[in-house]
Amino acid sequence: MRCVAGSGLLALVGCNQVFGIDSTRGFDASVDVVPDMPHVVLDWQIATVLPSGAPDPIIQFVPIDPAPSVRIAALDAPFESASYSAGDGTIAIPRSYLSTTWRLEYTLSGGVAHEVQWKPADKVGHLTVPLFGRLQRDPVPSNSGYAITPTPRPASLTLPRVFTTGLWTEGNAASPDPTTGEVDYKFDQAVSLSGARGSPDPAQGDRALLVSFVTKPASDLMFPNCRIATGSGPLDPTVLALPRAPQTPTWDTGLKPVMSEPVGTPFVNRLISGLGKLESSFDPLPHYSKLLFGAIASIEMPGLSASLDGLPLLGMQLPVPVMQTLLQCPYSQSLLPDTAQPQLLDSFPHVLHVQLVDARDILGVTLYSGMETVLTAASTSSGFPMAFPAPLATQMTLATPTLGTVDLAGDADQVAVGAPSGVFTLRFVPEAASDLRADYYDVVLHQISGGGFTTERIYTVTAPEVQIDGAALTPGTDYVFEIRTFKGHPQAQRGDFSAVDYPYGSAIVFTRTFKTS
Repeated sequence: MRCVAGSGLLALVGCNQVFGIDSTRGFDASVDVVPDMPHVVLDWQIATVLPSGAPDPIIQFVPIDPAPSVRIAALDAPFESASYSAGDGTIAIPRSYLSTTWRLEYTLSGGVAHEVQWKPADKVGHLTVPLFGRLQRDPVPSNSGYAITPTPRPASLTLPRVFTTGLWTEGNAASPDPTTGEVDYKFDQAVSLSGARGSPDPAQGDRALLVSFVTKPASDLMFPNCRIATGSGPLDPTVLALPRAPQTPTWDTGLKPVMSEPVGTPFVNRLISGLGKLESSFDPLPHYSKLLFGAIASIEMPGLSASLDGLPLLGMQLPVPVMQTLLQCPYSQSLLPDTAQPQLLDSFPHVLHVQLVDARDILGVTLYSGMETVLTAASTSSGFPMAFPAPLATQMTLATPTLGTVDLAGDADQVAVGAPSGVFTLRFVPEAASDLRADYYDVVLHQISGGGFTTERIYTVTAPEVQIDGAALTPGTDYVFEIRTFKGHPQAQRGDFSAVDYPYGSAIVFTRTFKTS
């Protein structure tokens, strides 16, 4: 269920709404919006839980605080400062913008500049920043956590982890004490999957559970290299405090099947063929390409929105869902093992997430291209139908002010593009097939130096063409574009990114590197 107040809203990385003179928006209903003033909206898109711990069916849209820095401009004009309304998240625009493509730049506190090039209809433009869990988060008391003694004492409890929902975190717990069986969990080990880490509050619906895992060896005949949840116990709702809260959860070793169509070699062949000369090293082993099963907060939210800080925890290379992962296998595993599926997670949607990853090493960095998908089950009996619904970007070229058009999908890296002045235009062609859909593109500009890269700017477009102001580049510097195609925002082409549908997918392609003079 989507919370909508007013009509004609626009959202970018998820679902959003514009006016919302409504208690669900979390701002003062007395704030007036001039109804005839052209504007777009930028706000949080928030999935929360009810006091019972179940997911809240209403997605909230709340103005961003602290307010982002905002600038606007016609496509070929310099940026000018714009005003962000803390009351309703609106950004007023000149009426002349309604008949032309224009640019909106926003930068969150401590974030990277994000430039949207678009032409939404009046009062339809709506950009959102997804957040899983409430905005207000109490600090975590130092050395707080849980002292967990499952009952009855499990015969085996290995690789223990603690998950929380409401505020979505996960982290490694200590191995059980060999004498008492107690598992010690310090909450400073928790990694937040969305937003800042906060202290769980049971009165607001936050819940926690202990889960044990086993990792099958590569030599296992049935499920090699699979990490499987083997048992779980829900913790009593409690506020974190010192000493660490004692817990005696009832331990459940029940396992349930996970049904899915296999990934299949045609998808791998599609990735390798689509990358063309950019294909370098598709790894059939479990290092990069993986399959995950677990529970997510809401299918009304974008499917690939977990904090990048959580990626090392899962060993993943491409973006992942905000998800409590119960099963992780190599992508090629056709028969999936039974796994623990805790009752505490039953009210949340269960999904299958698959990444197919190709790695390319250049200038001391590894660039990960690939295809990924987030799938909902068709039914409990047939399970997850396999699909990678986002098309890969192909045939990348960059029109330069002084050196003509250069090939960024060809044979060589460090392509010369001339001096960083004037306007550069990146163009590409998405794959074409009846089962593929490109809703929008994020084009990420990375600078490469010293064996690493930094993200300089993110461009969002709904057509496969991006204008880059040469002022965003530095002389004598190596760069690379990362083109992310998204399927899952069915209204994005008209400037409304708020609606979300599944299967949700992304295709990621790193171009050839290029160098300014």
